[in-house]
Amino acid sequence: MKKQSIKSHLKPYSIFQKRKTTINHAFASALAPTDDYNEQHVNNAINSLYQNPDSDLICVYCDNTAETWDHLVGLVKEGNLRGYGHQIGNLVPCCKECNSKKGSKDWQEFIDSEKQDEEKRSRLKRCLQTYIEHFAKPVDINTINTEMPNEYMEYLGIREQIFSLMKRADTLVEIIRNNKK
Repeated sequence: MKKQSIKSHLKPYSIFQKRKTTINHAFASALAPTDDYNEQHVNNAINSLYQNPDSDLICVYCDNTAETWDHLVGLVKEGNLRGYGHQIGNLVPCCKECNSKKGSKDWQEFIDSEKQDEEKRSRLKRCLQTYIEHFAKPVDINTINTEMPNEYMEYLGIREQIFSLMKRADTLVEIIRNNKK
């Protein structure tokens, strides 16, 4: 670490700018589809990744020991639920390093950036595409909006109220900070 890295810690903190993504993620996570745990279904899914569900799992991206689960398709895009959620077909075993490096990138884009061998990339992409198709059931946000428009609009309104309150808190903090000097 270089001493210059301290600069980012010496700046005023913005509640809204730093936490808007966190709030969007929380709202999307709450609305996202989920699967119940069914051991046979989980075993079938893990087997389809060419792994033994009764052994330690390996990262689908780099073959190191898996330490976490990666959402193949991120929950949020442009502040809204993408349709995929906490489902067996959207979760794959992953090491922490790959999960961190992938972040919110598209899984295919991430594989292309990490795998050097074209054959391995193609094989992994086919495997994961099949995995998603067989084990994930995305929801269509337009269906939610059509079937429950009042509830969905209220849900979005509550999220916007939270953002508005966060912005107001930032304004108050700035006034307090400037008045202390």
